[in-house]
Amino acid sequence: MGWAPDRIVDIERYPIADRDSTGWHALVRDCRQRLADNGALSLPGFVRPERQDAMADEARALSADSHVMTERHTVYFEPADPAVAPDHPRCRLGRTTKGGVAADRIPADAMLRAVYEWDALKAFIAAVLDEPVLYRHADPMAALNIGVFRDGFGLDWHFDRADFAVTLSIQTAAGGGAFEYVPNLRSDADQNYEAVSRLLDGEDLGIKALPFEAGTLALFRGHHSPHRVTPVVGECARLAAVLSYVREPGVTFSPYAQELFYGRTAAPDGPR
Repeated sequence: MGWAPDRIVDIERYPIADRDSTGWHALVRDCRQRLADNGALSLPGFVRPERQDAMADEARALSADSHVMTERHTVYFEPADPAVAPDHPRCRLGRTTKGGVAADRIPADAMLRAVYEWDALKAFIAAVLDEPVLYRHADPMAALNIGVFRDGFGLDWHFDRADFAVTLSIQTAAGGGAFEYVPNLRSDADQNYEAVSRLLDGEDLGIKALPFEAGTLALFRGHHSPHRVTPVVGECARLAAVLSYVREPGVTFSPYAQELFYGRTAAPDGPR
């Protein structure tokens, strides 16, 4: 028998289950303002303290089956562009090493899946983002992931292709593993290559760290804000789930993206 999500999420602190309540509306207003002000939002203690160890136990067991990806990429998460100068941001390569547990490896009765598939959470996130409706990602592997960062693993500076991301911290690393970002360094109208170059040179252009202790739910607008996970130090891995919600139904990854992130593709009759 699976978990009831309201036994996992602290709905007294975060009343997301009752959208007709004054508490729900007050929480949505506060979250919208914080997201607008900072480009990011963290809700510490979203997972009840008494459930955090059990969720971490599940994730640690699943992480043994994680696919490790090591990739050289630009800040745009693309290969180097041969049409630009070597010192241009579209030609400068960083390095990412991370493990990933795909959605089809997360059991139906897992705590994490109960949270992700909770309609109340999906509706709350849509309200905070001021979206009329959101859908769960349709890809059998990309919908729900656990990111695994062991000793030496890190995620280099990059912009997200998606406008927003939803993550849930499950276990913090012994050292390192900080989520750092620079709010709104570029816009749709201005790529701001000069500032991006300075960031890649190591200049602090107002770098912020998003608090991300275990049990924290975070929303982040990463399309305009470069961000990274600093290299983890020590034997305790950083474990964080990515809960993928999209604006259109039926969204899936390409076979290339599936192979890149999970080391395999989804066959017509299911992942292989």
